[in-house]
Amino acid sequence: MIQEVLRILDPGTPVVSVLLSGTQINNVIFSSFDEARSLAYFATSAGIIVVNAEEIQGLQTA
Repeated sequence: MIQEVLRILDPGTPVVSVLLSGTQINNVIFSSFDEARSLAYFATSAGIIVVNAEEIQGLQTA
C-alpha cells in the first residue's frame, strides 16, 4: 500500500514520479504524510502539492 511507503519515506526524499489518478507528476520532493487525514505533501518548483494518499497509484523515488 502507498500509505505504508509514505509512513517510512523520509522528508526531503526526491520523487521521480507520482502517479495520481492516472496523471503523472514528475520531479517532486516528498515533504510529509498526515496519516490521520491521509494527505501527502510534495514540494515542487512552483510550490506545495497536497494529495489524498488514497488517490496515489504509484510513486518512484530517485
